[in-house]
Amino acid sequence: MRKTYRNCLIVSILMALLVIVVSGILYVNNHLPNTIFVNSNQITKYDFSIPVSLDVNNEQNINLSGKNNIYSGEKGDYQGKYKLFGLFSLKKAKVKVIDKTYVYPVGLPIGLYLKTQGVMIIDSGKIKDKNENLVSPAEGKVFSGEYIVKFNNVRISNKAQLLYLISENKNKQVSLTIKSEVGIRTTVIQPVEAKNGEYMLGIWVRDDSQGIGSMSFIYGDMYYALGHGISDIDTGMLLSSHKGTIYNANIWGVKKGKKGVPGGLCGSIEYNKENIIGNILSNNNCGINGKIKKPIYKQYKIKKMEMALNNEITKGKAKIQFIINDKVHLYDIDIVEINKNNKEKNMIIKIVDKELLEKTNGIVQGMSGCPIIQNNKVVGAVTHVMVNDPTKGYGIFAENMILGY
Repeated sequence: MRKTYRNCLIVSILMALLVIVVSGILYVNNHLPNTIFVNSNQITKYDFSIPVSLDVNNEQNINLSGKNNIYSGEKGDYQGKYKLFGLFSLKKAKVKVIDKTYVYPVGLPIGLYLKTQGVMIIDSGKIKDKNENLVSPAEGKVFSGEYIVKFNNVRISNKAQLLYLISENKNKQVSLTIKSEVGIRTTVIQPVEAKNGEYMLGIWVRDDSQGIGSMSFIYGDMYYALGHGISDIDTGMLLSSHKGTIYNANIWGVKKGKKGVPGGLCGSIEYNKENIIGNILSNNNCGINGKIKKPIYKQYKIKKMEMALNNEITKGKAKIQFIINDKVHLYDIDIVEINKNNKEKNMIIKIVDKELLEKTNGIVQGMSGCPIIQNNKVVGAVTHVMVNDPTKGYGIFAENMILGY
């Protein structure tokens, strides 16, 4: 009897230990960041919420001691690993030691023109040939989200050029050079003659993208905007950028948001040289960035602010900055939730400012990129509105936009 009780007790302890370890692994994977940024030559306090330590292989440049205080020395990149109770190794993490970063928070609505590298394939489909038969000449040869970059070894820059070359080629076999995430390949397609005499490949395509968003920060001679990438409306995939440009946007109205229907900024963009603010060098999951042509911060008398690292951000009161009618406005918000492990949706924010709610009912399309400020530091930018509650939306950490993409 005593032996049975002892065995049951041992099994119970082992089961409890297993539950703790598994729970710790799940928590670390879902909540603790894969990359930690810390400022050089200072103590950074991190609360991991569970008995987890971070061991760093650093030749004594960085040490973890006490209650998760990271003592950092010279800047650099270091490899680390989370450990539960100091015994069980969990996932790996990077520790990046940086000098304090200072940026200009902006919040200016901008016009975007993104020229894609080649012509984006939306889908392949069936077409009727001259005999009224349904055929699919491109099925299984091209796929949604890929780009046509060459037609019979001629470089493709836009949809109009592709249509012209198909027309000139007539019924000859076509060699298409296709670019995708996995590399570049070539495929051959036999054009089909339609009843009207035109030749088709059975591919639906799109090129170039335009829209309105907001500039988030200026850091050195670079700007950062949107807080999310520019994606194709049909495929949801990021558009590849090539010779993209940002312009001043003329905002003349606001369509208020309501439950289930996002609002938006109403405006126009003049695509001329005099209206150019900068170029687009990168379109990634954390937004767009490029070289700034005009010192926007001087025009609006914006002062430089320190960029907060994610361990400095807390739930509670904050502000978003938005430039309307050539005036810089600060509006009250609450940071409701913080997620350090997600690379893009790091915060849930709620608009509480009565003036902004009166104008917009909350977050509207075009406000993506408005900087979030807390305790006189730039902490991030607005990214998306919650469709079912326009007063709420998501935010991204500034460190991910500038340093982590």
